[in-house]
Amino acid sequence: AATIDRFYNKFESIFYLKPFSDKNVYGWLYRVYPEPWQVVWENVKPGKDGSPEVEYVVVATLDKKPSYSDTIGMLMKASQSNK
Repeated sequence: AATIDRFYNKFESIFYLKPFSDKNVYGWLYRVYPEPWQVVWENVKPGKDGSPEVEYVVVATLDKKPSYSDTIGMLMKASQSNK
């Protein structure tokens, strides 16, 4: 089992997409190998007809995968700066 774990841990995901939501802020952690990691914020605004419109804004581009708390922090900062 240890050999399998060592072998498996050498793999790197070629596609990664994880949704994040906390305190009414929504976004994604996204990566397509070999591109850098991107933190994407979902900016929801009222549309012309009253229905919500979603704008996807890249708020950070990183060489290393950010932690959960770092990702939420970046999304919260983006949300607060847009008010």
